[in-house]
Amino acid sequence: MAEFVNPVGKIRGKYGNVIGYVRKNGKNYCKSAGLKRKPNGEVQKRQSIAFATTTERKRWLMVAIRLGFPGGNGYPEGFNGFVSANVTNAVEVERVDPEKPISVRKKAGREFRGEIDYRKLRVAAGQLVPPSVSAEVDAENRKVHFTSPGEQLELIDCFLDDKIYGVVAGVRNKRCHVVELGTRGEAIGTSVDFPRDVEADELVVYVFAAGADGKDVSDSVCLRVSSDGV
Repeated sequence: MAEFVNPVGKIRGKYGNVIGYVRKNGKNYCKSAGLKRKPNGEVQKRQSIAFATTTERKRWLMVAIRLGFPGGNGYPEGFNGFVSANVTNAVEVERVDPEKPISVRKKAGREFRGEIDYRKLRVAAGQLVPPSVSAEVDAENRKVHFTSPGEQLELIDCFLDDKIYGVVAGVRNKRCHVVELGTRGEAIGTSVDFPRDVEADELVVYVFAAGADGKDVSDSVCLRVSSDGV
């Protein structure tokens, strides 16, 4: 960053690779805009597709992401934490046409496609012990039944007043519903309706624990994935 004085007046905006701006102190500064490079090689293109595949879940999973990534527990807060926890482990990237050579002129999306492995997807990540909860899908009555006998042991990363959350999501119609099921120290028997426009064969179900103050969480546990592997 550099400071400069322009006798004509303040300079604002982008000029080539330089951005001019004015701070609150009234002084004019400039900084490099940086050089944005398109991913050309296979490694870069795979990384680009993995990132795009993960970020596509941002909007419809955000209600879970806000609770599951509080920040300050080893993972960034919110969406950045979600991407950090999933981009390298939960996405499978494959070639669209393995017989064709990689072209530096083609965009990554024309040569590669990504698919989320919902068994590996983490809608929460932290240091607490994951809860012991079971889930059963009642397709006829359009409900998910969560049950747990409760836990009596309290440790440094497992507290009886930890809140337990259930996540019910439809992966084709992109719906997500989060419900507080109870606390770690009590028996749980809660039924949750499917999100609107979601069918039983597309449901994925997770649970995770969160501290009473919301500052740390457990990793999420996948209890059920869609039958067609979407």
